[in-house]
Amino acid sequence: MNLLLTVALAGVLVACAADTPTIADPIATPGPGRAADGIINVTLGQATGPGISIADAVNQPGQEPLLVNGSLFVDPDGTVLLCDAIAESFPPQCGGTRFEVRGLDVDSVPDLEEANGVRWAEGAQVLGTVALVEG
Repeated sequence: MNLLLTVALAGVLVACAADTPTIADPIATPGPGRAADGIINVTLGQATGPGISIADAVNQPGQEPLLVNGSLFVDPDGTVLLCDAIAESFPPQCGGTRFEVRGLDVDSVPDLEEANGVRWAEGAQVLGTVALVEG
């Protein structure tokens, strides 16, 4: 009797789990490759200057906007990444530490190259607040 009750309860739990919607973490799988290390929320306005590296930005998350240098990648699904390295392939791929960039008007980025649905620009700068991903 206990075995029958256990099997019946397991069946109910499996059925409930199948009906439970899941919400994907928006930065868990930003395009091909591994997850993003953080997020840059683009700040309105423009800045010029030397900016800082992605490695330095990792050490300065917070509320103050930072001007961050890197290579910008726009995946076919629209995900925008700022990366500190470019993987040698064609089209190039985001390598190294990477931030998902939110709120960027991609059409305003000059000199975007494109191949096989991937767009990229070397030597890009993004102004925004940095948040790191736990994990």
